[in-house]
Amino acid sequence: MEYKNIICAIDGSELSNRVEETGAYLSKLSGAKLILLNIVEKWYRSADVVTDSPEWGSIHEGWLKEGKSLLEKEAAKLREKGVKNIETVLRDGDAAHEIVALAVERNADIIIMATHRYSAVGKLFMGSVTDKVTRHSPCPVLWLFR
Repeated sequence: MEYKNIICAIDGSELSNRVEETGAYLSKLSGAKLILLNIVEKWYRSADVVTDSPEWGSIHEGWLKEGKSLLEKEAAKLREKGVKNIETVLRDGDAAHEIVALAVERNADIIIMATHRYSAVGKLFMGSVTDKVTRHSPCPVLWLFR
């Protein structure tokens, strides 16, 4: 299959490194654009306690800066490995929703993401971002396990 747009959802974890490596391999093989996506979900998850105070604004800005820094660092690392066509995207919100929304916006050919294989009970109480993305994605989703 020929890829034009590959989305890699990253968070800086060890498993996320495998997502990047797989995306880089497919990008180099096909010449596709590699879109590194980081979602700052903390703000979205904190909605019940967040206020419009300057302190909360500072916290939110800090989270966004961390996400941007991660994206820049990982993109630089991939460029050193020979990946030429990289785009970074920082989003704020529900991870599953933001991944699917970006896939629709960019007409993605594949989404690559890590999964931690939650148990059935874990999925019942927490849900699984990977499951939600797979159910709603407009393109195939490649799951990478430990």
